[in-house]
Amino acid sequence: MTKEFEIEIGELYKTFAKYPFKPSIEGCPCCVSDTDKSTLHSKQLRELEDEDISRYAFKAITTWGDVNDFKHYLLRIFELSSTRKLIVDSFVVLGKLDHGNWTEWENQEILTITKFLKSWWKYEINYNGYFDSEILIEINKIIKDLPTMLSDWNLSMETQGFRNYVELTENHYYELRGKNKTFKELSEQEVETLINWIECNSFRLEEGFFKFESIDKKFSDRLSNTLYIFERTE
Repeated sequence: MTKEFEIEIGELYKTFAKYPFKPSIEGCPCCVSDTDKSTLHSKQLRELEDEDISRYAFKAITTWGDVNDFKHYLLRIFELSSTRKLIVDSFVVLGKLDHGNWTEWENQEILTITKFLKSWWKYEINYNGYFDSEILIEINKIIKDLPTMLSDWNLSMETQGFRNYVELTENHYYELRGKNKTFKELSEQEVETLINWIECNSFRLEEGFFKFESIDKKFSDRLSNTLYIFERTE
């Protein structure tokens, strides 16, 4: 975990610490069992793991507890989700913000969440081992700043960010230029922004191929395949 990302996680805990633990949170009796409730309350907040909090993360606000309850737990939910330790899909986790009308929360809460999401994205795209289109889509839906997200993408060839760029281009460039099912939640302008960014950085593919040809044959083959996909759509 980067220092920047660690700091922003800490800011989540500071900002939302004022929302207290409640020994009982009401939930829909058809959806939330007594076992679910006791599991959620079985540990201190920072000790909760996926098996303790995932059920609540899925049901929060809609059928289990209110917005203030969610504000107590969101910092741990976001921490686990952003480090890929929560099985609940990111679109569900981040969708809770809209369910809770988060843009009407206190200014400091909005600022803290926004900074955390930007830091999450930078960590996700530059350090995690595969490109997750859902994270790009869902975080962009909230912060609405795709150009900045792309500028935070590290494309130095020795980085995971470059490998994630290759994966994006290899798996999605052709689709973006066509039916675009994966990124259908982006606006036409955002899709165009993403396509232009991919194309402006396409010179890195050939450079990468020659760099890795003798040191990482498997990756150089992927770069060759990606170049072919890119050139085929021009």
